[in-house]
Amino acid sequence: MKKLSIYTLLTLFIATFYNCEEQELASEFNYVTFESGPTKFDVVKDATSDRDISVYSANKTGSDRTFMIQVDQSSTLLANYTVPSSVTIPANSNEGTFSISVTDDDNLGFVTQELILDFVDESGVNLSDPLIIEVTEECLDTIVSLSLTFDDWAEECTWEIYDLADTSSPIFSGGNGGEYDALDNTTFGLDFCLASGSYGIVVYDSYGDGGTTFEVTSLGSTLASGAVPGGNPANVPTQTSSTFTIN
Repeated sequence: MKKLSIYTLLTLFIATFYNCEEQELASEFNYVTFESGPTKFDVVKDATSDRDISVYSANKTGSDRTFMIQVDQSSTLLANYTVPSSVTIPANSNEGTFSISVTDDDNLGFVTQELILDFVDESGVNLSDPLIIEVTEECLDTIVSLSLTFDDWAEECTWEIYDLADTSSPIFSGGNGGEYDALDNTTFGLDFCLASGSYGIVVYDSYGDGGTTFEVTSLGSTLASGAVPGGNPANVPTQTSSTFTIN
């Protein structure tokens, strides 16, 4: 067997080195990413809203390229939503778009829920980090928060919020049927979207021994607060009330 010359060995080494370098560069160049996040998505009240999401590649090719999409398990969005299984970047372009939809149902409110999207791993393609989409119900007025802090008997608490322009029935309520039974000695919060006007809140204790405290806030300011008193005979409810104004 003939021995390889030093020149031949050097040629093979250089060829191998550049081949590896080209493969690494090609891999780095073949990069796909979502648009910058997190992305805010406000869903129209009592409707289904759509939002286009963009993806970008580092290079252009002469043919369409399709990449698979999945919803990350760490997503916290409870409302109904639709996400396609893939996105296509057209030939001779480095941008593609796909549309997601979210429905404003009973599971969607004014506290941000996250829909997190990720690419499915693909050989030879560098993929970006997941995209976080922050989803809330759209509020064109003022976000108002109610905080309830319970005692040992959270299930005894109920509450109602009234629009003082028409007090015939509450516009919001909660706690009925022992709804807070599992929340003893905890704080529970809800958010509402309220138009300018005057409102009233009433918090009850069904047993009559009191114990629940409440606070209504907006934009970092306390609008109303109080504590349900005790002192009544067993099963004779007690209550406390307060009013507040949204400008």
